[in-house]
Amino acid sequence: MRVLVFRFSALGDVALTVPVLQKLAEQNPKAEITLVSRPFMEPLCTPLPVRFHGADVTKEYKGVPGLWRLYKELKKLYHPDVIIDLHYVLRSRVLSIFFKSNGTPVYHINKGREGKKALSRPENKVRRQLPHTTERYAEVFRQAGLQLDFDPKDQPKINFISEADLTSLLPENLDTPIIGLAPFAQHKGKMWPLSKSAKLLERLQALGYHCILFGGPQERKELDKLASGTMSRNAAGNFTLGVELTLMKELDVMIAMDSSNMHMATLAGIPVVSIWGATHSAAGFGPLGENEDLKAEIAIDKLECRPCSVYGNKPCLRGDYACLNWLEVADVLQKVELALKHS
Repeated sequence: MRVLVFRFSALGDVALTVPVLQKLAEQNPKAEITLVSRPFMEPLCTPLPVRFHGADVTKEYKGVPGLWRLYKELKKLYHPDVIIDLHYVLRSRVLSIFFKSNGTPVYHINKGREGKKALSRPENKVRRQLPHTTERYAEVFRQAGLQLDFDPKDQPKINFISEADLTSLLPENLDTPIIGLAPFAQHKGKMWPLSKSAKLLERLQALGYHCILFGGPQERKELDKLASGTMSRNAAGNFTLGVELTLMKELDVMIAMDSSNMHMATLAGIPVVSIWGATHSAAGFGPLGENEDLKAEIAIDKLECRPCSVYGNKPCLRGDYACLNWLEVADVLQKVELALKHS
């Protein structure tokens, strides 16, 4: 079976397709799997036995004419037997319609919007653990008739390899614990105050840990300031995505917000201390693997407005972002020490 998979979206969402595609390829060795996503995502799939097709749907394939052109190219190159739409937004739906009109069966993700709204609404919240995003991905493949046994609690084992020289970022003493810190997130409701990240960095270094900062190129200057006056190293903006993933494999622990760095670190196979504010892992976006005990957050019985948003993009109803400001450095350090015991 020739399987064509659509997932454009943000880095974290695409990263979550990786362990699912890995299991899919292992359990369906005769399937020819191709992921269609934004071009810079390709390093995520390099270790996998799947094809990657980069398509910039905001520029090169913009609008309906661009999507029609992309459809013609994909049809000619891969002759898909089935379309798997893991994104299910306007662009991917238009592409799917083109394939469906040609007789190709299409299956799409159920995003569970009603359950997410009920979990995050201001009043009368329905608090329950919703299926993890990877489980939603896996279900689409099963609906298409493919074999797929997948458990989000299993630690992904993705063999990211790079020939880049990383020695300048690593400690001379290999016995020194290496801690990654990714203090940024896309939305304010997900990001712990930078002043607290700075204090955390000071405490980690006082404990003798070697620290490496992670983030996007646009965050490089802020992370340079954060690292200034410390022995921390800043990896942001200095490497490609593939090299960063290889570097993460050298860490003993990653500390991250509810962000793409959290998901990438789980792909690298390391323990992840995740910091949660306006969002909650019950919405289905928690870190993969056995990282449940490593979440740093204010308990819901102490702050019943949590979660107030699925993606962290809504203004704080209280106006003080207590979910993030009440979380102390000591709370995060406790989780780091717990992670080191199990690493």
